Amino acid sequence: MARHDHPQTTLSQSHLDIQPSACQMQGESLRRALIGTLNNNVTVLEKSVNWHAARAERGDQQAAADLVKFQQNLDDTKATIAELRKFFAMLKKDWSEVNNRIIGHVVWSPPITGLTAPHGYTRDVCVIKLDKEKFLPNLRGNAIDLGTKIESGKFMRLLYPRATPLDSSSSAASPRASRTRRYGLFGHFDSVEAAVYPYGNNSGPFARGGDSGAAIVGANNDFVAQLTSGTGSIGSSDITYGTPMEWLWYDVIKAEFPNAALFFDVPANN
Repeated sequence: MARHDHPQTTLSQSHLDIQPSACQMQGESLRRALIGTLNNNVTVLEKSVNWHAARAERGDQQAAADLVKFQQNLDDTKATIAELRKFFAMLKKDWSEVNNRIIGHVVWSPPITGLTAPHGYTRDVCVIKLDKEKFLPNLRGNAIDLGTKIESGKFMRLLYPRATPLDSSSSAASPRASRTRRYGLFGHFDSVEAAVYPYGNNSGPFARGGDSGAAIVGANNDFVAQLTSGTGSIGSSDITYGTPMEWLWYDVIKAEFPNAALFFDVPANN
């Protein structure tokens, strides 16, 4: 839903009178990078397995217990690589041509603004009309793929870091507004943002460069905000800022597209 261009951009596209821009899936280089990362993980895991196996043979019970975990992780990673290779072979066959990777078109792209009336939020959004034919065969509804980088147990601990999940103080999203200043080639603008704070010094960065426009989702599966920026040194815990979704959806997108819906029925034959 959001774009990733520079904050000083002032170009606007209308769904009424301008030829829409095509949106394409990323190509071969990204797929190679993913396989390369997984192969690196295999190398590291194989070294861990060998190290723990050697210590287990000498009677180290803790090493024997850890060996089982590392071996399972190694087997799962190899299986993932095998499945991805088959999947990428299908992509190469059916999606190699650039035109085949067009999944939709930008139909509305208003200028980026800060301190947008009446609340002072950042408006940095575009609306894309997706190609139904490319999505319906595998559509599973409006969902987010969490991936496999963080295992499920750790993910739950990040969501509920305190003793009781019902402790409302465990939320990382701040109910208070934060004022930020953005700099670009043609000056700066101020904005009011929703802030996301880290749980502690060891939580790591919430967002990195290139994450602008990503959805910030709450523990109750609700779309809280659209990520706009952040502070903090690379690799450290940071403060992340976002545009509140309630305003972005109802006052910006719905004002232009009254029939837009976040919840919809998936076709029965899908």
